[in-house]
Amino acid sequence: MTRDDLARLRALDIDFESIGLLEPGVPQEPYFCTPLGAEHVGRTGCDGVHFVLLPGDERIFCVDPAMGEPDKYVLPVAEDLRQFLSFLLFCRDSNPIAQLWWLEEEQFRSLLEEDATAHWEGCKPFLARRNKALEVIARAFSLAPADPYAPVRAMQAAFDPDILCFSDEYYDVLGIERAERS
Repeated sequence: MTRDDLARLRALDIDFESIGLLEPGVPQEPYFCTPLGAEHVGRTGCDGVHFVLLPGDERIFCVDPAMGEPDKYVLPVAEDLRQFLSFLLFCRDSNPIAQLWWLEEEQFRSLLEEDATAHWEGCKPFLARRNKALEVIARAFSLAPADPYAPVRAMQAAFDPDILCFSDEYYDVLGIERAERS
């Protein structure tokens, strides 16, 4: 279902950049910490942060090559694409979702407030495109905004990173030994 939803999302005629979800479903060159077999959901456009699906898994994972750390480079952020989109509707951009792993709740709420009140010269057309994109997603998937903080933090706390499979580059970049290496 998530992969069908991803195809539906990708087909929407909206400004994906305005919601921080560039090139949904378009394959990208993997980063050292992108798990093997990952299917791209989209990218934030900043610091290599991207969202992926893993083989045989409906969950959406955030890959953060810039701020991540061992066992934190890849973390789940939603049980499936629809939940991810409901979180996106709440946050109005994918960036706060990507940062949940290290933000305390007060910091998260402050980030959302700061984003909601930000204005700059020429912001009206951008904000109109963002609002339209969010409205189209909500209507196309019959979704309402959902606060991601508690469910994502709980999901991440329970996550076992040992299920992730990485390339040799991951271990080389981090300077750690791979169990199967001799």
